[in-house]
This record gives sequence, C-alpha cells and structure tokens, in this order.
Amino acid sequence: MHAAVEAEALGFDAVWVHDAMMGRRTTAAYCPVTALAMIAGRTKRIRLCTGILTPQVRNPVQLANQWATLYELSDQRAIMGVGMGAGTPALIKREFEGLAVLKHGTALDPAALYARRGKVFDECLDVMRRLWAEDKISYQGEFFRFNEITLGQARPATMPPVLIASGIYFPTEPGGPVHHGWKPEIAGQWLPGNLDRVIEHGDGWITVHLSPREYAENWARIAAIGAERRPGKSYMPAFNCFMNVNDDPRRGWEGVRDHLEDFHGPPIRDDVVDRWAVAGPPEQIAARLNEYIDAGVRIFQIVIGSPDQFGQMRLIAEKVLPLIKR
Repeated sequence: MHAAVEAEALGFDAVWVHDAMMGRRTTAAYCPVTALAMIAGRTKRIRLCTGILTPQVRNPVQLANQWATLYELSDQRAIMGVGMGAGTPALIKREFEGLAVLKHGTALDPAALYARRGKVFDECLDVMRRLWAEDKISYQGEFFRFNEITLGQARPATMPPVLIASGIYFPTEPGGPVHHGWKPEIAGQWLPGNLDRVIEHGDGWITVHLSPREYAENWARIAAIGAERRPGKSYMPAFNCFMNVNDDPRRGWEGVRDHLEDFHGPPIRDDVVDRWAVAGPPEQIAARLNEYIDAGVRIFQIVIGSPDQFGQMRLIAEKVLPLIKR
C-alpha cells in the first residue's frame, strides 16, 4: 500500500501486484484483487495491474465480478495481466488442489485439472470476457457450465484490458525459478508459448527474458497474426524485468540475483539473471530500456531487485525515468 502511494507521488504510471495463491518459497501472497482495491482507494491516477494473475485456479464468474467492480470503482484504471504461472511441477499441481471444477456435476481430480490447465485457463478468460461484454450469458464449456448469468450493475461500461503472459526462458540447468515445463532438450532456449492465446483472448502481450532484438521479432509475429485474425484491433506490448540501480554494474546484477534467490530459492543460474536483470548506473539502465522501446515495448513491469524497495524507487524515478524515451 505505502509503495503504491509513493509510486504515484514519484510519477510512475502503474503499480503491479503478483499472484501466488499457494506461495512460492515462504508464504502465500495477498489476494491481488483485494490489494488493488485498497490501493485504488488511496490513489487517484496510477494504473492498477496484476503481473500476473492466474485465473485458472479461480471461479471465472466470481473473478469477473470482482475485477469488473475494481475496474469501475477505480475509474477504469485496472489492467488484468494473466498467465499460466511458473514454478516447479509440485507447486503448480498444489495450486490445482485448491480448485474445485465440476464436469457433468462431478468434481474433477486435481491431476486431471493439471493435465488440462491450458483449457481451463482459456475457458476462464472466455467466460470473463463474455460476462463483461454481454448482458446475460449461458455457457456450455468442457469445465464450466451455467445458464443465464449476468453481472448486472457490476458489468463494466467498457471492456477491461487484459494482458496475456506468454514466453519464458528455460535455463541451461535446473535452479530456483525453473518453469515446470523444463526439460533437458529445451535447456538454454526461450520459447514463445501460446501466442494464439494472446490474439484470441487478450488486448496485449507481456513477456520476460527476451533481448530487444528477440522482443521485436516476436512482437512482429503477434502483430502479423493479430492483423490477419482480428483486423483493426491493436495490442499493448509489455515487458517484465528486474531492476537495480547501482553505479557498479556487477553489484547491481548481484542485487537482482540475491533478490531472485530470496523469492524463488537458490540456486539462480547466471543465464537467468543475465536475461532478467536490467542493472547498473542510471544511464546504462535507460539506454537498455530505450532499446526495448525501439523494439516495440510500451509498458514495463519493473520489479525492484533489492531489499531497498523505496530507495530504488526514488533512484529510478529521479535518475532513470528522465532519460527514457516518451
């Protein structure tokens, strides 16, 4: 809460909260929708974003209502960033143990949900977007089935924007934040994930671990597919990175590594830090961010890779933002 108020005062455009219903290394996170509702009441201008929310472990009708309420009561400042999530197979499976989905009136086994989690994710997005767009809907999906549900007065006047997370780097060796899809044959590769999902269900793309050149190449793919399938629709290009402002580039890099190890658990491989960190003196950081802007990025989700969150926020606001292309 205090960080969000400070971020608005410092001139940042958005505040992001993450989603970890079953926790990561130590404990679960706060509910992101509830946290953003509290922030909305203490701020006036700043955008309210999730980075990222995992709808597939929630009831989509309830989540659609909660998000529409946040969106309208915050004067439409909310941007929903969603994704399949990352973590070890055990962690992802544990998240599905808390999800009760009925199929033909019978609760599905968590293992079955885990195996079909991509389909559950797509149906959740479809249900939410239809509830926001239509007055009353009936739904007969594989996992969700209901008749004549409406959000009523909570239905938003305009469609809440949704960023779809897709794409991740698989390190050369297993380590802390290794994705549950890691296999030896894809080690050392960045894979784009399901870009079709971005086009079909999203208003933008958020990704991680890409160089500016790689970002430009994949953004061009999304733009081309979108122009063919949904002509006239524009998409928001977003990028996630960890930042540490330090006159010593190596110490800034180490700060990001230490932060990642504290959150995900060691060991964090050097190739992961190299792809995630934007660290060093303000001029070096700004130059790198400007490369991403030239590659198409228009939204940055900056995660501060340091225990000194407020000090780094001020350094970024005072030393880095004035050097960023607008």
